[in-house]
Amino acid sequence: MEHYMKKQTFSLLSILLLVLSAGTLLVSCGSSSKSSSSSGTDGLSLMKERCSVCHSTSRITSAHKTGSEWTTTVERMVGKGAEINVQEQQTLVEYLAANYK
Repeated sequence: MEHYMKKQTFSLLSILLLVLSAGTLLVSCGSSSKSSSSSGTDGLSLMKERCSVCHSTSRITSAHKTGSEWTTTVERMVGKGAEINVQEQQTLVEYLAANYK
């Protein structure tokens, strides 16, 4: 009887761990799949969170570049190790091009 209870407890703990892991995964996927809004809020957040790791915000906002130039800059930063995926790059470039021409 004691062996059966230990096995059942282990199974419940395994299921609980699986549910918690799945929930964490869903939450993290939901938070990173935001699309860019017309106000550029997501681009602003990306700039603050990702670009300011290496640069001051004023260095970024004082630059005035075309969309193509911002694309080149962002791609260069990714090449140097900036952690930003392809969708985030597009959102960031759109934000920078619209606000820092």
